[in-house]
Amino acid sequence: AGRQLGYPYMLKSRTMAYDGRGNFVVKSEESIPKALEFLKDRPLYAEKWAPFTKELAVMIVRSIDGRVFSYPTVETIHKDNICFLCYAPARVPDSVQLKAKLLAENAVRAFPGCGIFGVEMFYLETGELLINEIAPRPHNSGHYTIDACITSQFEAHLRAILDLPMPKDFSSLSTSCTNAIMLNVLGEDVKNQELQTCERALETPGASVYLYGKESRPKRKL
Repeated sequence: AGRQLGYPYMLKSRTMAYDGRGNFVVKSEESIPKALEFLKDRPLYAEKWAPFTKELAVMIVRSIDGRVFSYPTVETIHKDNICFLCYAPARVPDSVQLKAKLLAENAVRAFPGCGIFGVEMFYLETGELLINEIAPRPHNSGHYTIDACITSQFEAHLRAILDLPMPKDFSSLSTSCTNAIMLNVLGEDVKNQELQTCERALETPGASVYLYGKESRPKRKL
């Protein structure tokens, strides 16, 4: 793989890989044994390194009859391989936002099934876009839709799988909020320290807090 793809390249697990788990950056031939030990007993594949400048995402809704509807293109910022911030809309030119939207729509058209899909992609230094993941479910990069869009990703998913019509302009940013930022509350090393973040958010006009009711653990999405 190293001779074919060059170094560095990504070695990934085909199963149980999320939030950076199941991935290893192979920087040289000497690091291959360490990578294989780290990912042992899993089916693996290798990917060429993608020199991206930003990570973008588009939430797509596919209806039972195959029609697709898209939310705005967003920019995601990762912390320790976990989605930490999401900017809606993405801080890229309008032409790039449109290109990402069309790419995501065409990708989801190739799939069977219906509901909400999260399409993640790399924005390369060359201006190209590469899809790196498609999640067939509500997604971190779509949580902002709860408050910032006319229809949330959760409601849109239910409408799609129940064959209900989508409201007009359902994916548009709402008139009261034309820009939004989502911050993922992650568990800290000190238990319940993340609640301080929630308290500051509650003091911020226009901010909302949504907690999953999960036990706090370091780097766990709460």
